[in-house]
Amino acid sequence: MKFRIKYAQQVVGIFVLIAGVALVAVLVSMGASQRWFARNYDYYSIFPTAEGVSDGMAIRYKGFEIGRVTHIGLTETDEVRVEFYIQDTYHEKVVPDSLLQLQTSPIGLGGGMVFHQGRGAGEPLEEESLVPSVASAAGQAAIAADAVIMPASGDSVTRIIAQVEPVLANVNTLLVSVDDTLGHVNAALSGNQEEPLGLTLAQVNTLLAEVETTLVETREQSNALLASVNVITGNLEETTDALRDPTGLVPRLLDADGSIATFLDDNDRLFNQVEQMLISINASLDDVNELSGFLSGTRPQIAGLLEESREAISSGQDVLEGLSNNPLIRGGITPELTQPTTFQSYRDGQF
Repeated sequence: MKFRIKYAQQVVGIFVLIAGVALVAVLVSMGASQRWFARNYDYYSIFPTAEGVSDGMAIRYKGFEIGRVTHIGLTETDEVRVEFYIQDTYHEKVVPDSLLQLQTSPIGLGGGMVFHQGRGAGEPLEEESLVPSVASAAGQAAIAADAVIMPASGDSVTRIIAQVEPVLANVNTLLVSVDDTLGHVNAALSGNQEEPLGLTLAQVNTLLAEVETTLVETREQSNALLASVNVITGNLEETTDALRDPTGLVPRLLDADGSIATFLDDNDRLFNQVEQMLISINASLDDVNELSGFLSGTRPQIAGLLEESREAISSGQDVLEGLSNNPLIRGGITPELTQPTTFQSYRDGQF
């Protein structure tokens, strides 16, 4: 007798349905634990180096994991851009003045990415916004202004490293600046004028050379001036001595029997002669002025005449050269005898 179970298909369907519901419940439970159905908010931060940062690194806040690093890359300015997400459960913690800190440990334990909430109240930051790092200038300014909650770490080593890290970053920046400055100074001292300091030094050297040349010229001019002053002083002394000498030239000229008195005491005859000479000289100067005016007025005609004469002479030279090169009359003109001096004539020559 064949054994049959009544309602077998219904029982199998119920078990399949129960298995399907259990599978869906397991998947939902797994998805909930893995945050398959939760929303994440993306942000980014800037770090000076990527050392110690890795994809998938957890971001913790007071010991709780609130997000993970999703991407690490370099910017156009060679800075490290770290992209991460924050879970929707902790999205409200990302307020203005919040910071992100990379903690490292010298023994390789206790490191990771730590989130520090800002003290400012307001709406959370929008997605794709910048969350500054503790080592950045904005992070240091927020810490100095006490705008961020920085809890004291129980690990003294980690706390010391967290405090030393910004100092080391600043020291590194200072060393780079000093190195660049020393490079510019060395280039300037080596004579490279492409550097601003080198160009300034070259200009200063040129200015000093010009100042030295000016001082030398000024000293020479001063010496020449002093020599002229000495000569003038000597002449004045001689003139003073001559004036003081009762038998000198000036007293003799000014004496009643001197040359000036003789010139003046002759019934104005010598004075009249001198006056007539001056009148004649003035008349001659008037004639010279009229001649100069005439020459100035006829200067264009004279210039044109000279130009025409030069052209005529040039044409004559061309004609003479053509005649001299003509074979029909070559040798047909008797050459003139050259007179050796102006004191002899052709009659005195040798035949």
